[in-house]
Amino acid sequence: MRFNDLLIEGLESEHMNYHLKRLIDVNYVVKEGSLYKLTDIGKDYSNLLDEKTDLVERQPKTSVVLHIKRKNKNGEIEHLLLKRLRHPYFGKVGHLTGKVKFGETFLDAAKRELYEETGLSAKTFILEKIYRKMRKRSKEFIQDVVFYQFLITGINGTLIGKTEFQENFWVTKKEAKTRPDLDFFDDFLIETSLSDSLKPKKLVFVESLGEAEGY
Repeated sequence: MRFNDLLIEGLESEHMNYHLKRLIDVNYVVKEGSLYKLTDIGKDYSNLLDEKTDLVERQPKTSVVLHIKRKNKNGEIEHLLLKRLRHPYFGKVGHLTGKVKFGETFLDAAKRELYEETGLSAKTFILEKIYRKMRKRSKEFIQDVVFYQFLITGINGTLIGKTEFQENFWVTKKEAKTRPDLDFFDDFLIETSLSDSLKPKKLVFVESLGEAEGY
């Protein structure tokens, strides 16, 4: 559109020109000849705006869950878990997780997070669960994440035991049941979260709504 077509009633042209320059500076708008156009970044931003309020809508985040298993020397199934050493959920124990980057496939995110968080690689990644976790405090939602959970086997490499943000450790289901020091996430059920099979289950989808315990 041309500049005159963009003018808003009650807004002086100098003010409009100032705002257009700011939009160009942040690469939301580009000027081609006498026409102003939205860039791809600008289009993506406008797509996030609520049509009624003109505010950016909050949307669920997207992450991967790493359900990592191996057999130990005694033939027992061990699971790689973490203890969080940062907020939110400081001190809670569960599977490793990580955010999916913009333009990244779920599988690539799982491989990247596995290496970054543990120093390990793996032969097999199988999507086994799509899990949406919604947590609120009183009536206000404070967490909304869609997790894509991968069963990961065929582990290689040397484990990073502890970082500034987490502690990684292997544990069997039997050990997990007898360790009072493990403060599991509220949705971490040992019987279902720590299965003793290396085979993937049928893909499932779960939406879990609850209070933000430990957040």
